Amino acid sequence: MITLYRAFCVFSVVLIFFAAHLLSAFGVTTQIWEQQHQKDFESGKPENVSLSSKGDLMLSPKLDAFFEDTKEIYIWCLAEDSKGNIYAGTGNGGKIYQITPDGQSSLFYDSPEVSILALAIDPSDNVYAGTAPDGLIYKLADSSTPPTTILSSEEKYVWAMTFDDVGNLYAATGTGGKIYKITPDGQNSVLFDSDERNISSLLYREGILYAGSDGKGTIYSVKTEDGTAAVIYQTGQKEVRRLVTGAEGLIYAGTVTTAAPQPGGPPPPPGPPGPGGRNSPEKKKSKVYKIQSDGIVSVMWEAPDPLILAMASDSEEGLYIGTGDSGKIYTVNTDGDSVLKGKCDATQIVAIHRTANSDRLLFATGNPGRIFELKSDYRAEGTIESKAHDTKVVSRWGKLAWEGVIPEGTTIAFATRTGNTEKPNSTWSEWSEELTAAEALQITSPPARYIQWRAKLTTSAVAETPILKKVTVASVQSNTEPRFTSVEVRRGDAPESSGPPEGVRRPRERGASSNPNPGGDRTKYTASWKVKDDNNDTLQFDVYYKGIDETNWKLLKKELKQNSHGWDSTSMSDGRYVIKVMATDKLSNPPNFAKSTEKISDPFDIDNSQPTVADITATANEDQTYQISCTAADTSSLIQKAVYKIDNDEHWQVIFPDDGIFDSKSETLLLQTNSLPVGEHTITIRVTDAAGNTGVGRATF
Repeated sequence: MITLYRAFCVFSVVLIFFAAHLLSAFGVTTQIWEQQHQKDFESGKPENVSLSSKGDLMLSPKLDAFFEDTKEIYIWCLAEDSKGNIYAGTGNGGKIYQITPDGQSSLFYDSPEVSILALAIDPSDNVYAGTAPDGLIYKLADSSTPPTTILSSEEKYVWAMTFDDVGNLYAATGTGGKIYKITPDGQNSVLFDSDERNISSLLYREGILYAGSDGKGTIYSVKTEDGTAAVIYQTGQKEVRRLVTGAEGLIYAGTVTTAAPQPGGPPPPPGPPGPGGRNSPEKKKSKVYKIQSDGIVSVMWEAPDPLILAMASDSEEGLYIGTGDSGKIYTVNTDGDSVLKGKCDATQIVAIHRTANSDRLLFATGNPGRIFELKSDYRAEGTIESKAHDTKVVSRWGKLAWEGVIPEGTTIAFATRTGNTEKPNSTWSEWSEELTAAEALQITSPPARYIQWRAKLTTSAVAETPILKKVTVASVQSNTEPRFTSVEVRRGDAPESSGPPEGVRRPRERGASSNPNPGGDRTKYTASWKVKDDNNDTLQFDVYYKGIDETNWKLLKKELKQNSHGWDSTSMSDGRYVIKVMATDKLSNPPNFAKSTEKISDPFDIDNSQPTVADITATANEDQTYQISCTAADTSSLIQKAVYKIDNDEHWQVIFPDDGIFDSKSETLLLQTNSLPVGEHTITIRVTDAAGNTGVGRATF
């Protein structure tokens, strides 16, 4: 046997070596995709395998058809006589079938009712059948003698029946929610009348009847001698569907939260979807409750399926549980650990019966009505295909490692396939050759973005199964070059925080604020950029500039970590320029694998020269007004505005060009003043260009 310990050691050594090899070879962080929990394996596609709540994957036991010679929709109930004959009550034909120990089946009784919901057999092998929709109980001595009706009441359903130690028969009914007591001589009476519509389950133990209701999900205890009842627990579920006894005085109650299948028809459709078209996230789960001898009740297990329809106690497994609407079989122990044993080819499992000699475990189903036998032997082969794992970019593959237990005569083999679509399709690679070595396996599938593995479990010893506990896949992304999405230049200081601190790993997209601070010295300029890196590498930037008519780039700043850079432009002559930012991921990759890219900004203007104000002239008019004119000019930028003051005016006033619009680098400004006092005056004219530079001229007239 290959032990779990050995597999783990091999995996650890290989993985550490492989990770170190990848880091030195490719310089990109090795990714380990690990699957070892129940939810991990449930996300895949299993076939003929069982899965425990602890994440152990193994071969399923064989699940064979035991009885299927019927066209019935449901087989509602099972019972066994002293000779080992199995009786099956059906719907919607209302028949009882008999299956002998050697597998021969025959029609035992064809009733006028729609459904046989419950069966019970006394020590003399008389068969008792509870029906719907008339709520009758038939007593049948054999298949040739007409039955005796021993209960005919106003009830519509006889949901469950059980005997006590002295031969009294108890029947749980609906829609009046009563429990009837029928003595061996055929006398019947109401033992307990509840305030609910249906008593749907019964269990007798040591002079007490335990009953479960439909409506409030209540568990009752009822004394058989006088019908005195007490509430043990209200589950808050819709229905207590099954009650079974366990070891050490335990009682188990199985509940459902949605409508269970009803006699006379197929199961109801699922409830309406919640907001957005999905089922409501608040939807309750069906549960198994554990009732201890001291009356303490606790939830033992929450079912992943909406309906717990059948339960049976087992000395080794704890509980067998049958569910709907996917026909799954679970085992659950007293600690709440579960194993999905298998799935019937039917929608619901509505009854479970362990034969008296314990060599057969039978499951009766609905949609269609069949009986299956769960064997102790394991299936010869089972598989699980993992979900498709997304590595985000095209990746190279390392080794697939696994942990498990491999008894003699069993194997686990792995294969992989890869592709570049989210769901596997014809564009994916073929499944690789299956490998069965116990040590980590080199993945031979081609590089791609997605990968999927398949495990095949086999046994040649029917009493043994391999157990898969953990699968890991190592990969390393192919290094991709960074991608710029923008480079912008603006006048003003850089933002206070334009990137993460040195040594802090960057997110996949970084960028300066979309509303940068426009303030600061007019000679200050800031370049900022946004860049993506699919590998999430640490990036480094070099910034260059040149005039648009120049050939050679000049270094402005090298080895930046942040995503912006500000500089003082006074060392640059006026003119039109462009910025080039180069990004490299060499800090995360060796030289032969590092990638770099660059992006050039749109042209921008540097203008640090002040506009000039010249040729100020003042022409006096007869009314002591003056015609003022001057020339405002700038070498690089348009004249944007002009204002003036005469003498000691408190406020600046606007002066316009001769054509009434600022649209040139040189403008002739004209002003007709108001009447001024006789004497000398001084005019000050301030001109601002589009770059924000200001020039001042002054003249006395």
